[in-house]
Amino acid sequence: MSQFKKGKFSRNLAATAILAPTMVIVGCSSSSGSSSDNGGDGTSEGFAYDGYLNNAVVCVDENLNKACDPLEPSTTTGAGGRFTLDTLTDVQLQLPLVLQATSNTTDEDDNASVDTNLKFLAPAGSRAVSGFSTIVQAKIEKALAGGSTASLENLKASAAAELANELGVSGVDLTAFDPIAAKSDESASEDTQTTAAKLHLVNQVLSQQIATLVPQASANANGNETAAFGALVNKLNAANVKQAVDTDTAGLALADIKTALAEAIVSETQPSVPTTQEIEEQAAEDEIVQEIIEEEANEEPTGATGATGGSGTS
Repeated sequence: MSQFKKGKFSRNLAATAILAPTMVIVGCSSSSGSSSDNGGDGTSEGFAYDGYLNNAVVCVDENLNKACDPLEPSTTTGAGGRFTLDTLTDVQLQLPLVLQATSNTTDEDDNASVDTNLKFLAPAGSRAVSGFSTIVQAKIEKALAGGSTASLENLKASAAAELANELGVSGVDLTAFDPIAAKSDESASEDTQTTAAKLHLVNQVLSQQIATLVPQASANANGNETAAFGALVNKLNAANVKQAVDTDTAGLALADIKTALAEAIVSETQPSVPTTQEIEEQAAEDEIVQEIIEEEANEEPTGATGATGGSGTS
């Protein structure tokens, strides 16, 4: 478990107020109400999936650089992509999460090794860490950079709802929903299982696109890997992927859709590689958010209480 470096604590108090909504930890959450360099007793747990991802690193992004750094609170996913981050302070509980694949990461869909370029983001309180949660976090940051004055809790809810609407699954919270479990739920209707199976495929394709774009964006980054990743996430178009999934699975039996992998989706439109200019523009947006953080540096974060988030479809 990491400790805050000197001078970093006030910055993360600001990050709590700016980049994360009011704490909504789905699964298990607790906090003593203190935020100290010695850690706390808060817990954040969830799961990560392309298929369920085993042996991937999940961390609290304390310095907001979209990477897992050595001193940040981190853990490794286990079976079912499950992870638990414990002894977290109130501040840490309210910061975004990052998932990074390693050379040991495997995908339970096919037990194959995962591309080490795969990376996901997730807003604070997310139970499901995936391509979907990555897009939701990007939407939140885009709104902040654009000067949104909406409450941060509303920003997260709006971003998640916007993505669900783009995918034609209004009402599904994609920062909590588990399409792998849902598609296997024989007690659910065939339509519900089909929708879940297609969402799983959409996420698989998004994962593949992210892993492909990371090294290509890095080549244009001029050393700014944080902005490069933000720019590539903004290139993803989940609605286009969903349309490709609908097209390429048309006429298939539910059992075949459930077992299909991303390679079966051949009509997707590949996102373009972020240009150097687009990465520079993303870096400028990042600086705007940083300025907002600095303005809030002397403000205490709103007291947070644990809550249970939505589970998606019923």
